[in-house]
Amino acid sequence: MARRAPPPPRPPGPGHDREPIAPGDLICGQCGTGNVPTRRYCRRCGDPLEDARVAPKPPWWRRPFVRRPRPGPVAGDRPRVRRLRRPRFVVPLVLVALLAAGGYAYRGELAAGVEVVRDRLATPQQVHPTAVRASSEDPAHPAALAVDGTTDRYWAPARPGDGRGEYLEMDFASPFRLLDLVVYPGTSTTAEQFLTQARPRELTVTLTGPDGRATTRTVHPADAPGEQRFHLAVGDVVRIRLTVDAAYGTGPDRRVAVAEVEFFERP
Repeated sequence: MARRAPPPPRPPGPGHDREPIAPGDLICGQCGTGNVPTRRYCRRCGDPLEDARVAPKPPWWRRPFVRRPRPGPVAGDRPRVRRLRRPRFVVPLVLVALLAAGGYAYRGELAAGVEVVRDRLATPQQVHPTAVRASSEDPAHPAALAVDGTTDRYWAPARPGDGRGEYLEMDFASPFRLLDLVVYPGTSTTAEQFLTQARPRELTVTLTGPDGRATTRTVHPADAPGEQRFHLAVGDVVRIRLTVDAAYGTGPDRRVAVAEVEFFERP
C-alpha cells in the first residue's frame, strides 16, 4: 500500500505577515507563526510544537518596555471585547517615582554612606593645631608639650591624683573632617619611663564645629606605650577637647601624663 505524502504547509491567514513574534514565543516550523510558550500545537496550522524554535528574549533592563504583540484573528476564534490597555510606560515611571521618593526619604542615610566610602578611600593627612591650652598644667610639663611633635616630653596637670576632669584643648585654623585621633599616653614611648606617671584610661573627645555645635566620642587607650589610634570620622571640626575620665596607675604623688596627641584629616 502506497504511503500518503504529508499535506502541504497551510498558507498564512489574513494579516499573518504583519504579526510580529514576541520574545519567548514558540515559532512553528511548519508555518512560522509565533505561539505562546504554553501551547502544544500551532495556533495557525495545528502542527506539533515539540521541536519549535524559541524566539530570543531581550535583556532584562529592556523587558519592562517591551509589549507583547496581540495575535491576529484566526479562523474559529470568537471576537473579544476590547479592554482598556495600561500605557506601556506606567510601570517604569512608577518604579522611577518610587526610587526617587525613597532616595529623598533616606537622603540623610545616603549622604552618610557616601561620606563613609570617601573616608575609606582617602589617605589621612596630619593636621596641626594653631593653639593649645589645658585646664591646668604642671609648670615643668605645659600643654604645648602634648603637640610638639616629640614623644619624650609630656603634658601633666598641676595637681596629682586621678586627673578626672582635666583636659587638653586645641584650636585649628579652618574646619576639617577629622578621620583619626592618635594618642601617646604616659610620659614616653619607652617602657622604662612609661610607668613613672599615671596614664589616661578613658578620654571624652569633644569636637566642636564653626557654629558651636559639639559632637562627643569616648575612647579607651590601652595601658601600653606607643601609638593608640582611634577612627572618629567627624566633619567640620575647628576645636578638639580631650577630657580625662579615668586613668591607670594613679596615686597621691602621680599625675596623668600624655606624651603626644596627633590629628589626621581627610584631604
